[in-house]
Amino acid sequence: MKKIVASIFAASMLLLGTQAFAQVIPGAGYLHVIEHSTGKDGKAVDPSHMDGFYLGASYNFRLGDYFGVAPGFYVDVLLQGRNTANGVIIGGVPLNVSSAYHYTEVDLNIPVNFSFKYDFSENGAFFVYAGPTFQYGVMARSTFSSNVSIPYIHVNDKGSYNHYDKDNGDTKPFNILLGGGIGVQVGDIQFLVGYDHTLLNVDRVEGFNTGRHQIKAGINFEF
Repeated sequence: MKKIVASIFAASMLLLGTQAFAQVIPGAGYLHVIEHSTGKDGKAVDPSHMDGFYLGASYNFRLGDYFGVAPGFYVDVLLQGRNTANGVIIGGVPLNVSSAYHYTEVDLNIPVNFSFKYDFSENGAFFVYAGPTFQYGVMARSTFSSNVSIPYIHVNDKGSYNHYDKDNGDTKPFNILLGGGIGVQVGDIQFLVGYDHTLLNVDRVEGFNTGRHQIKAGINFEF
């Protein structure tokens, strides 16, 4: 599969490189990811929400007056975390319990988007785009810690988990997303919003099915 993705990207770059009007378009933006799963019984598990950002660039070629195609390379960074702290008094003895959980994910993305763009003025345009994104995860790690204390006694525990680990991980690093979006261009700046949905089950646990959909909003700079 990696060879197929690399071949698609290389062929797209070669094709576009032979054309006269091509542009490098760097961009960055905000991501909100919702991960949804079903268990062995087919029942849905409560969805998980993550926030993050993306940055990278695409190589755009405008095919005629309205249409274009743009392969690119982007990096996603997703973050999730929670901290809890509780204190109670049992039999006159104070008991304090605290915990922390943090999740960090870094993914490499190769989108291949096809677009329709309409110039409504000399410095303004409206566009829509759609296409697949080939994604490969390079890191997905959870860290956790807990602390329980009463006067003169403290108990601590901490650890980490690699979700992409080949032997013990619970998540497959490769995914394909399909989506699209809309945007407005003013001068050389593009403002866009988009949506992507997973096409593959990324869960390694037998009988479980996990996918994602994500919303993004960002800014591109057209040179």
